Amino acid sequence: QIQVLNLHSNFIHRIENLFHLRNLKHLDLSANQISKIEGIENLTNLRTINLSCNHLSDIRGLNGLRSLVKINLSYNHISDISGFKSLHGSEYKLSHVELHGNQLSSPQHVIKALIGCSNLRQLTLCLDGSSNPLCSDLDKYRSRLLSALTQLEVLDGVNRLGESVSSFDVLADIPGLENYMDFLVSQSSSVSDSKSVDVVTPKIDQALEKFRQRKSPTFTSEMSATASDADTSAGISVGSKQSVADQEARLEFLELQLAQLIQGSKKSSLEERKASEKKHVAKRDVDSTDESDCSSLRRRSKSPGNRKQRRSKIPSYRKSTAASRSRKEASSPSREGTSPSPPVNSDDTAESLPKGAKKTPSAVMVSETQKRDDIKSTYVQLMKELETERERRWKAEQASKKLLNHIQALQGKAKEGDDLKDTAIEATTRLKQALMNEREAKLRLQGDVEKLREHIHELNRQLKVAKEAEESLKGSLRALEEVTAKMERDKLQQQTHEQKKTQDAQMRAAALSRELELTKATNEKQKSQISQLQELLANREQQHREEMKKRYSLDSRELQEVIAEQVKKAEKNYSMEVKSQNDKVDLLSKQYSDLEDEFRMALQIEANRFKELQHAYQTVSEENAENKQALLAAQQKDETSSAMISELTQLVKEQKGRIAELSKAKHEQGAEYKDRIQVLEAHVEEARKRMLQMELLKQDKTKLLAQVEAQESVICGLRAERKLWGQELAQQGSSLAQDRGRLESKIEAFNSEVTILKKNLEREADALKIKTKMLEDQTETIRKLKEAVVERDEEIKRTREEALRTQQNLEEQLAEERGSTQENQETLERLRERKQELKQETQDLRAELEDSKKAHSILNNKWKEKSQLIGQLEKQVTEMRDNWESKERKLTAERDKAIEAANIAIGKLKTVDDAFRHQLESKEMKHREDMAELEEERQMELERANQRIAAVEDEMRELLQETQANKKAMEDKVKRLTRAMTELQSDLI
Repeated sequence: QIQVLNLHSNFIHRIENLFHLRNLKHLDLSANQISKIEGIENLTNLRTINLSCNHLSDIRGLNGLRSLVKINLSYNHISDISGFKSLHGSEYKLSHVELHGNQLSSPQHVIKALIGCSNLRQLTLCLDGSSNPLCSDLDKYRSRLLSALTQLEVLDGVNRLGESVSSFDVLADIPGLENYMDFLVSQSSSVSDSKSVDVVTPKIDQALEKFRQRKSPTFTSEMSATASDADTSAGISVGSKQSVADQEARLEFLELQLAQLIQGSKKSSLEERKASEKKHVAKRDVDSTDESDCSSLRRRSKSPGNRKQRRSKIPSYRKSTAASRSRKEASSPSREGTSPSPPVNSDDTAESLPKGAKKTPSAVMVSETQKRDDIKSTYVQLMKELETERERRWKAEQASKKLLNHIQALQGKAKEGDDLKDTAIEATTRLKQALMNEREAKLRLQGDVEKLREHIHELNRQLKVAKEAEESLKGSLRALEEVTAKMERDKLQQQTHEQKKTQDAQMRAAALSRELELTKATNEKQKSQISQLQELLANREQQHREEMKKRYSLDSRELQEVIAEQVKKAEKNYSMEVKSQNDKVDLLSKQYSDLEDEFRMALQIEANRFKELQHAYQTVSEENAENKQALLAAQQKDETSSAMISELTQLVKEQKGRIAELSKAKHEQGAEYKDRIQVLEAHVEEARKRMLQMELLKQDKTKLLAQVEAQESVICGLRAERKLWGQELAQQGSSLAQDRGRLESKIEAFNSEVTILKKNLEREADALKIKTKMLEDQTETIRKLKEAVVERDEEIKRTREEALRTQQNLEEQLAEERGSTQENQETLERLRERKQELKQETQDLRAELEDSKKAHSILNNKWKEKSQLIGQLEKQVTEMRDNWESKERKLTAERDKAIEAANIAIGKLKTVDDAFRHQLESKEMKHREDMAELEEERQMELERANQRIAAVEDEMRELLQETQANKKAMEDKVKRLTRAMTELQSDLI
């Protein structure tokens, strides 16, 4: 049931033994020596994991973490984050990733690894000066990541609008902060939920006593009554554990006192006004007093509101304190002792109103100002004391809340210990039940052992037969496995051959690509030559113009004859070159076709050889299968013959019993037994002959296997030769292809040269016609150039204006960016302040963690004691097991002794049977002698003998019936045993 596990700052090298913590939600492994993420695939409920400050170089082993929301991998040596690909998809909840302080250099790798995390919202690669190499250019890397990762909202603590984002949502998922989230809300909410705590307020009580002394007697009586009521209520609240209602009444009482003070000051000012009007005081003094009174009243009325507006962030409380109540009760006698003093001040002020003639207006102003100053000073002191007491109360409430949380945690741990005790008790009860069940099973097994003792010998015989059959089957399986291994080798060889073919094809493709590059280079050279030729043509045109002025015209006969002769010569040379090239091409094509025919013939010969070898292999395998079937048939015949022999032996035993009991039919039965024995001997001889045949067949099988292996070796040699031939053919083909490509490239080069010469001739002929038109075209081009110059001037003006506009826009953008940078700096300062606050909170949390560690050590000691108890229980269980095994050994020894006794009894029965047979033979001999000597008493004895024979026959019939019944019972038992053996074999398999 562990949900939070903190292993911060240890010497852990590997993550182990966490597979059973299925309910774990928060795991902290920071500041360790972990170099590989492993052993957390089964933690399906894990929400946050902290692996910062370790020795990780890559991210792997995050499969199955469907509930993971936040992962912290900062301050490691990570350069590969491809492990996040296992968290792709909408079913994974990963939303916060921290990777600052690592070695990530390529943004493409980051995009590929995180583009499939559909719920990703925050990513940090640079924080507080610790970043990655890819963050060197902030603008580029930021724009690139935000454009590629569309689901991302916050990068490095800044959203897409360039605003800094607080980490409040992230803190909501940190372990242990669920109970402290209320303190991060605004102060108003914390005030409403706060609990009452008593605080000592001595100065407030003193100020209240001063105010009571300065009041009128009626007001003091009311104050004393209310104070007495408050004291009684305080006493009741102390007796009833200081209820919340009494504390609220105490604060309401303080507010009423403040309101009455303000109202009393208003009444006194009004009475003074009336008195001044009756006495006809100067207008200046009256006006000044009125204005001062109004201003003072306004200040008094406004001061509480202003105080409320200037309230500090510490929560305010409207509840009384027990210390103040106790101080009131202690100060009550002092009030009674000073009761005559209030009339002095209050009566003086009351009597001064009708006796205004005795006092001047200046004296009235002095008294009023003194009262106002006293009221202000006391009010300020009261408010300061309230604020200080609120601060103390707020701190005390925080401490009480922390104590309550700590107590709750300790109670939870105690409950866990009780649960562990309950589980241990349940485990012991289960072990006891298991022991009882094992005892019952032991008794049952003892009964089964006694039943199975009788059938063990027969089962052993059947097991021997089954083992022999299994050995034969294993031999056949080995042969089949060897055949399959050979087939797999053949497949691998074929695959290698195909791979070599593909490599050859790739080599050809590379050769063709090289030839293409050569052709491209030749084309570029030809282009350069063409440009040079154009320049030469231009120079020659100029020379030609100069020469044409001196030479004949184009229509002259001499020029036409010279041109015709040169054209004929060029055509003759061209035709001769074309014929020679065609002859070469024909010869090369014939040679290539001859080579292809040779290759085809060689491949056909190799294919025929392979088919012949494959056919021979199939015939040999078929013969091998037929031999195996013959072996199986012979084995079945041997089994039938052995069964017949066993049946015949049983019949011989039965017939021997009949011979012993039937004296007259002895000779006839002896003859029959001899005949049957001869037949059985013949069967035995046939079985021996078959065994010899089996041995011969085995020898033939070994010879055939040797032949098959020889043929396979021959096949391997032929395949190797075939590979060599294929490699040589491929090399020759590649060389021929290269030669053919070179020749074709040369042919194309010659053809291109011929076409270039033709084009040059045509251009020279056309140039003479075009040059006459060149002068006209030049005049037109001059006009067009002038117009183009004018248009260019206009375009230059437009471009200058556009450049000015762009400069202005850029300046505006720079100003905006400067403003944004200033805002960013302000946000950074705020974040730094927030960071310092969080550091203080973390220090407090660490102190709490130390306390929790101490409690954890106490619980560990308790758990060790429980583990010792469990070890004692395990020792008891092992002792019981040893006792059970010793009893089982005794029972097995008794079983063996019983088997030996049964064997001894069977031997004794055999000896008794032999003695009985000897007695029968001696009786028969005596009977024969009596028959020879006493012929007269033959008839009487025959009758008696017949009667005896009848009785003996009846007894023999009964014996035969009993033997048949026993035989059937034995057959049924044998069938049951065979079924049981088959079931055991199936279970073992």
